[in-house]
Amino acid sequence: MTPNVLVIGAGVIGCSLAFELTRRGAAVTVVDSAEVMSGTSSATFGWINANKKKPVEYELLNMLGLEAHERARDERNIGTADWFHQIGSIELAASTDSLAALEEKVDQLASRGYKARILTRAEVESAEPSLDVLNVAGGALYPKEGWIDALTMCSHLMNAARAQGATFKPFRRVIGLTLDGETTMSTADGLTESVKPDVTILAAGNGNRPILASAGIGFPTRPTLDCASTGHAYPSVGIITTTSPVDAGIRHMIHSPGVAIRPARNGGVTLTDAPTGAQWSHDDPRVWGVPTLLLERAQKLYPSLKSTTTENVTLGTRVLPDDGVTIADWVGEEQKVYAIATHSGVTLAGHLADAVASEVLDGTRHESLGPFGLDRFAS
Repeated sequence: MTPNVLVIGAGVIGCSLAFELTRRGAAVTVVDSAEVMSGTSSATFGWINANKKKPVEYELLNMLGLEAHERARDERNIGTADWFHQIGSIELAASTDSLAALEEKVDQLASRGYKARILTRAEVESAEPSLDVLNVAGGALYPKEGWIDALTMCSHLMNAARAQGATFKPFRRVIGLTLDGETTMSTADGLTESVKPDVTILAAGNGNRPILASAGIGFPTRPTLDCASTGHAYPSVGIITTTSPVDAGIRHMIHSPGVAIRPARNGGVTLTDAPTGAQWSHDDPRVWGVPTLLLERAQKLYPSLKSTTTENVTLGTRVLPDDGVTIADWVGEEQKVYAIATHSGVTLAGHLADAVASEVLDGTRHESLGPFGLDRFAS
C-alpha cells in the first residue's frame, strides 16, 4: 500500500523531505502558509558546515549533513545540484592570542576527522588576494565547507517532487492538529479543510510550536518573542543582507569577528553576523542599522566593496530547540505525527530527509538520530 504523507512546511527540510519521500514511492502532499522557502529558510546564510557544533553528537550529525550535500551533487540524478557551492571557508584571527585559540580548535576538529588547517598571514593573503590583511594575524581553512543557494535548492527539489507525483498546496495555514494525524487548514479564501494522512511530518520551523499546541502538546523550542520586548536572552532575530553586484574578489566564505561574508546569487556578496542582528527585536527601528554596520565591517576587509551598496535585507526568526540542538522524533505513542526542528536546517536537510524517510516509511531509525529524540526533554 502506498503511504500518504502530509509534510507541513516548504522550507529546506520540507522540500528535501518531499523529494526523498516521493522518490521512495510515498504519496506526498506539502502545505505551507505561504510559498516555497518563505519562512526561516528565506533568511538563511546558507553555511554548510559542522564547525563549532556541540556536543560531539551534533557535530557528527552535521558532518553527515555535509556529506549528504556532496552525494546529492556527485551521485544522485536530481539535476546538477548546482546549489551547493563548496568553495571552502576561512576563519580569520585578528591577534596572536586569537590565532592560538584557533590553532587549538583546528587541532580538535582534525582529531575527529574534520578537514581543517591553520593558515599563516601570508597564506591568508595568497588564498584571498583582495583581502586587506593589515589587521589579520592568520586564519584557519575549512576546505570542505561551502554555501547553499537555498532558493534554487528548494525550488528544484519541490519541482522534482511534483514531477514524481507530489502535490504542493501553498497558502494553507494549519489551525488544528490531532495526534492521530488529522490536520485542519485554513485556505487562502478563508475556508477550512481537513485531511487525515497516514503520517504527518511537521517541518514548519517555529510554526511547529503553535501547531502542536492545538493538540495540547508543548513543543520544546524557544518562544519567538523578541529579546527586547520580553527581557529573555533568546537570540531569535536573524538578519541577512546582500549587496548590489560587485567584483569583490572573494574566493572563499569569510568568517571574521563582527561579519561573515560569502558570494551571493546576484553577483554581489551576502553578509551576516548572528550576535549583531540578535540584539534587536523585529519591531525595534535600530535593527535597520545592522545592514550598514555589516557592510562597513566588510569594506574594511575588502576595499573592493567600497563601490557597492546594500540591495536586499531579510529578517528571519531562528528556530532554536530548548537545548540548542536538533529535534527529530515521533510526537505521541500513535506514531502518526513526526516533528523536526533545528537551527542547522540548511546543513542537515539532505541527511534528515534520508533518515526521516527511512523511519517514517520503514520503521528504521538512523543511529545518528539517537541523541535527538524528544525523550531528552522528559524532565
